[in-house]
Formats: sequence, C-alpha cells, structure tokens
Amino acid sequence: MTLSGQRFAVPFESRHGTFVSDSLNLEAAPASVLPRWPIFVLIVGFPLWWALGVIPLVPLVMVTIMVFYLMNSTGVRMLPGMAPWFFFLIWVLAAAINVHGAADLAGFGMRAMELLLVGVSMLYIANAGISLPKKRIVNYLVLVWIAIVGLGFLALVMPEVRLKTPLGAFLPESITSNELVRNLVFPPLAEVQQPWGAPEPFIRPAAPFPYANSWGAAFAVLVPVVISRMVTLRNRKLAVSLGVLLALSFIPAVATSNRGMFVGLAIAIGYALMRHLGHGHWQLAAIIGAGAVVLGVMLVSSGAISGILGRQDYSDSTGGRLALYEKTWEQSLQAPVLGHGSPRIDPTIGVSLGSQGYLWTLMFCYGFVGLSLFLYFIVNGILRTWRLANTADIWLHASLIAGLSLTPFYGLSAMQLTSLAVVLAMLLRQRYLDHK
Repeated sequence: MTLSGQRFAVPFESRHGTFVSDSLNLEAAPASVLPRWPIFVLIVGFPLWWALGVIPLVPLVMVTIMVFYLMNSTGVRMLPGMAPWFFFLIWVLAAAINVHGAADLAGFGMRAMELLLVGVSMLYIANAGISLPKKRIVNYLVLVWIAIVGLGFLALVMPEVRLKTPLGAFLPESITSNELVRNLVFPPLAEVQQPWGAPEPFIRPAAPFPYANSWGAAFAVLVPVVISRMVTLRNRKLAVSLGVLLALSFIPAVATSNRGMFVGLAIAIGYALMRHLGHGHWQLAAIIGAGAVVLGVMLVSSGAISGILGRQDYSDSTGGRLALYEKTWEQSLQAPVLGHGSPRIDPTIGVSLGSQGYLWTLMFCYGFVGLSLFLYFIVNGILRTWRLANTADIWLHASLIAGLSLTPFYGLSAMQLTSLAVVLAMLLRQRYLDHK
C-alpha cells in the first residue's frame, strides 16, 4: 500500500501467530523519526489549552499537525488492534445523516474531531518509537495528572473562580449563553452545587474540565499510569514524593463525590492485584493489598465515604440516571443501526438523552453497531496486550480496565479517550515491535 507516495506497511496476525503484509514485515519497515513535540503539546499542554479556552479547537489543530508529519514519514505502520478504531470512525461519520440543525451538527463535528484525534494520536505513537519511548510518554501522562491534581486543590481553595479566556472574549453572548460552551470558554475551577435542603454547598473540583465527573474519569484513568511510573523509578526520593502526592490526591478526588470514579479505581486495583498474584509477585501484591485496605479505612474513618453517599440525601442522582438510561435505551431502539447522531433533549425529564455515560452516548448517537465497534476496539486491545506481564505494564493495562469500567457512568472527552489510546498504543507497540 502507499500513503502520499510512501510505502504503508499494515501488518496483521495470521492464524499461525506470524505477522505479514505482502512483501513487507515489521522488521523490514524502517523506523519512523517523528518529532515528539506534538504529543507533548497535546498531553502536557492540555491544562494550558483549558486555561486559554481553546479546548474545542485543539483536536483540529493537532490532527492537522500529526497527519502532516505522518504523511511525510516513511514506513507508516498500523499495528494489529488499531484498525477497529478507524472502522468505528467511519461508522460515526455515517451517523451524521441523522443529525438535524446547526447546533446539533456543531456538536456532532466536535465529537467526531475528538474521535479522529484519538485515532491519529494512536497511529502517531505507533510510529514514533525513536522519539517517543514508553518512559517519555508515561512521564507526559504523569505530568498532566499532577496538573489535574494541582488544579483540584486550587478548586477547593477558590471554588467560585471562573476564568476569562481570550476566546471567550471574542464570542458573542448568543453562543456563550450555552452552558457547555460557557464552561469551555469561561471554565470554572469547580462545580458548586447546593441541592434543595443541603445545609452547605458541595464543592466539586472540575478544572481542567467543564464538569466534576470528567475530573473523576481522568483521575481514575491516570492513577494506574502514575503507579506504573512509580514502580520503575530508580530515584527513591522521587518515587516517595510521587507516592505522597498520590495519597494527597484523594483529597480533591473525594471532594468530587464521584462514586463511579472509585468503582473504576477499585476495579483497576483489584485487577492489578490479581495479575500480580497470578505472576507470583507476592511482595508487591501484599503492598498493594495493604495500601488498598489503609486507603479504605481512611476514607471510611474520615467520613469521606459518608459524605459522598450523603449527597444522595439531597440529590437523587442515582434515580435520575436510571430514568435517563431507560429513556435512552427506548429511544436507541428506534434508531438501532446509525443512531440519532447527537444527544437530544427529552422534555419529560429535562435532560439530553445520550449525555450521561459514554456507553449510552455511543448507543444513542451511533447506534448499536457503533457501540459494538467501540467496545470491540477496547476489549480486543486489552486481550492483545494481555501477555505483557512486567509490573509497569500490568498497571498500564489496569488503566485500560479502569477506562472501560467507567463507560456506563461517565462521559469520556478528548483527554480521557486520548490517554486510553496512548496507553494502548504503547502496549501494542511493545508487543508487536519492541521485541523485534
């Protein structure tokens, strides 16, 4: 195959476990020398883009830059396990036929660009092994996690602060009056909520995201990555410092009141524990188990768990979500193939169907086929990288497990999806290329 005049090697797994692509193979394909800065800017620069209010523009800019470099690179590879994402993208574009109205079309375009960014980022990392080794990429993800935690603490100190960004200053009020647009171009540090009857407001850190649930989803996806980096650090002081920050990070995490975040973390930690036990890492498994018990005791004894559950006394988010899920399921059955294209407001409950939980977003917007393609991509990627069994890789794998477990509860925006795709691309690259 060719790509802009260059050979394009597409390896695949044969039934005998070998990898072929006509006359080319992975060993023969030349290593790509792609610059590292686009991935650095995309991941580490995320808090800056948030502060500038240009998050909606980042996917288009970064996709253009990375595609330019890929088109001018030699031996571009699509690793096994990546193709399902691009089939999913094709299905998403087909779902545009059911989008009606300028506002819905704009929302559809923004979500589609985010998904395209995920695919291009994954392909870029697969071909940037020289400039972007695994440790460097993990460092980038750890840095953005540190920024997220730092902004979480800042939100607890200054919860009412809302940034005034350059982009927001240029947009007319008719556009910024939309709640989502307003939270993107005039981003708040926290969601401050005081349901009827609550004695005091709930301060839920959100920055650098529009909503606290997005903060919790990013936290759950990145904590396993942080642990993966900790276990590989040779500098003991740096490892201890990162461990202390990890412990302290649960202060803003608890403040978000995100039950789904803790479910995702518990599943990821339990998964990693079982993997370590299965490989005979008894000492490490004991440390993980003890740490999980200590954390659980601290959360219960400090009143953090009762505080999270106490929000239900004033706001029945569980009951509301169940009603929303039921409505979303019923409406999805009316467009099971291509979906509705974008979330739609339901006047009976006053909430947009397909807006709460990424699984439900996929089902409603892109139909059951789109949902199946997405789930196949994630599950297939997890199974393909199952064989990677060193300590650091187990925790990277746990990040994928955490992300998958969050899909019924939380939406996944560009940052969370890109983080998952980056982790999967690293693991696929390690399995299929790094051992050559």
